[in-house]
Amino acid sequence: MKKAWLYAFIALFLWGIHGPAGRFLAVSDVDMYFVFSIRLWIGTLVFLFFLLFKKVRIRSLLIARDWKRVFLVSSIGLIANTIVFHMTLNYLPGTFVMILENLAPLFVMTATLIFYKIKPRLSEMLALFISFLGIILIILGKNSFPELTSGYYFGIFLGILTGITFGAYIFFSADILKNFKNDQTSVVKFQFQIMIIAAIVCTPFMLTSKSLPNTPLQWFWVLEMGIFQSGFAYLLWSFALVYIKANTASILFLLTILFTTINEILFLGLRLNAYLISGALLICLAGYWITVSFLSSFKKKTV
Repeated sequence: MKKAWLYAFIALFLWGIHGPAGRFLAVSDVDMYFVFSIRLWIGTLVFLFFLLFKKVRIRSLLIARDWKRVFLVSSIGLIANTIVFHMTLNYLPGTFVMILENLAPLFVMTATLIFYKIKPRLSEMLALFISFLGIILIILGKNSFPELTSGYYFGIFLGILTGITFGAYIFFSADILKNFKNDQTSVVKFQFQIMIIAAIVCTPFMLTSKSLPNTPLQWFWVLEMGIFQSGFAYLLWSFALVYIKANTASILFLLTILFTTINEILFLGLRLNAYLISGALLICLAGYWITVSFLSSFKKKTV
């Protein structure tokens, strides 16, 4: 269980990098269609190498417990999310994109209530409320984002879709991964299956892309995003979802806003103000609250 929380926080930290990295590539006029499609193939190779290291037979990778759900997670939770996330980076800075992607908890809790009739715990609701206060404060500090374009409102629309699709990924993948407790190989196998489906579907975007990376720095960030964000971050997040509830995981994902904001301040010149500081503190408080609440309840169950 402690490893699951460690995996989750490492994945969140890595995802806090890909917003600024993607924004850097977008403002450098690198085709985002190329970026997300090649990222999927690189992530697929990361999972494949892991499975080969575990001596998993290639033939077994074609076998899934429920192909319908695998295709559902891949199409809605990965392909759609990957496309709208990268498209949003053409219009909004990474921090703002991550803020909108963190609408995912609302979708997850709503889906849990609709499909399973499970009401969220009070601690989850309070943490969600605090985190959204933080998001509102960061949005009010939008003057710190100097590169808003004429497509600002279209970017907002794409960002909301990013939050919905990532919420779908958390909800539907968690529903499958709960059957893989203590079976990390099956977790990676599942992630490989949804990743390779997405990579194949998005290959035409890669082959028809224009404005490819043309400097070593641009290629570095493309490879970094593929290996660490599309590969290791999803790998670690999948391990974490085996033990962490979907509602809790979706709230913890709010911490990516903090990591993204820090990276944009350091590397892209994002201007810090009271709104961003206050919002980040509230989001950290929410993440700490939900973590302590969960670990406390877990200890009581194991005593």
